[in-house]
Amino acid sequence: MGFLADTKYKQTPLFKLFSMNIKIIIIGLIALLSTFSAKTQDKKTGTIETYRIITGVRVNPVLIYNLKGDVNEKVLLHGELGALFKKRFYTSVGYTAAMNAIYNFNEYWFIGFDKKVPVSWVLAAEYNFSSKKSYLQTGPNIKLSKIGNVFAFLFTPADKFSLGLKVGVFIPLNIVIKKK
Repeated sequence: MGFLADTKYKQTPLFKLFSMNIKIIIIGLIALLSTFSAKTQDKKTGTIETYRIITGVRVNPVLIYNLKGDVNEKVLLHGELGALFKKRFYTSVGYTAAMNAIYNFNEYWFIGFDKKVPVSWVLAAEYNFSSKKSYLQTGPNIKLSKIGNVFAFLFTPADKFSLGLKVGVFIPLNIVIKKK
């Protein structure tokens, strides 16, 4: 049966992270990618934008609620590298220093950037190195002009279902590395 059948590897945090989160992320990505096929055009030039590679920092004031009634207020900084495909699907990886966590952030803009109020749905996974825990989160994200986004995400640890709520804003300080 090989490497994956050996029970000593099934107990490692890395194996648990991949076995729980990767399935959810893959299913979510397939669902999101399969929902759009329309080409988006730049209104000024009439050309089709295929992708943008973006990097930068996000300032993230956030309120975090758990089911016990606790509220935690934070201002987080995220370093991120991502790609926006056809102005509909954005995926990125990043690091949050205050939480000592890496994350994968995926969103589908079902109300596009050509509308007055663009809205996306987010699926994200995070691994906290300090607590050695994985977290999953999902929820709506609304673009506020060019200043940032407001969001409300439900989240839970991957190993034990315990819902919490994050409400906050993302203020991007990004640059476009490349676009086509």
